[in-house]
Amino acid sequence: MSTLGRWWPRRVGPAEPLAAALVDHYHTGRPRRVAATRADGVCFAIDTQEYFTLEGQLAELDAIAIDRCRGRVLDVGAGAGRHALTLQSRGLEVVAIDVSPLCTELCRMRGVKDARTLDVMTLRSDESLGRFDTILFGMQTIGVAGGVAPLERLLERLQSCLANDGEILVDSSVLREAWEGDTNDDSPNAGEIVLSTRYRGQFGEPFPWLYLGAGHLEEIAAGVGLETEILGTVDTGEFLAALRRSGNDA
Repeated sequence: MSTLGRWWPRRVGPAEPLAAALVDHYHTGRPRRVAATRADGVCFAIDTQEYFTLEGQLAELDAIAIDRCRGRVLDVGAGAGRHALTLQSRGLEVVAIDVSPLCTELCRMRGVKDARTLDVMTLRSDESLGRFDTILFGMQTIGVAGGVAPLERLLERLQSCLANDGEILVDSSVLREAWEGDTNDDSPNAGEIVLSTRYRGQFGEPFPWLYLGAGHLEEIAAGVGLETEILGTVDTGEFLAALRRSGNDA
């Protein structure tokens, strides 16, 4: 390969820069940083360390979520498998899914017993996964819905993947820095943004992401027949919620 070919930026799938960084972290033991850019120019960094530990600013919500999980658990957007491994150690049956084959393989290397490459946005009730007592969206993974309308469709479909008294655990937060500077927009759609990531010459294709406040999530969930219970909040604004079919007790 020529020198130019080695360093020329390479377009990859939306999830692959982060997945590659997680694999590098695993093999070297050193945290990596992934650059993320919003379509309006706002930039921030994603540190891979938080994908390998339940410590950090969301530790309180993670602890509540882990204690809440029961029965068969679907871990959505498993990443490096931090939630799946903890739940497995507690004797729960876990199916970990991620859209990235690299993350799926990383989960297996780290000891996740059942890791599969699946996109939750295309998950159907007739998949060979069976039904779940808990569907877990950790680390704000619910943002993969990308928008309010897709989230409504996702929640409708996920209900058919739940056991009769099952529930969906979701953590999220409002968008801290106004999208395109519109500080007066307080609608659920205000959290609909577009992101792209890059890592070591890999430029991920842009993808939509969704940030939601607790009130907006409750409103959207109610529209598809789900009740919302707020399980915890942290000072930085993130919250954890349980969604279940209306009329079901916790």
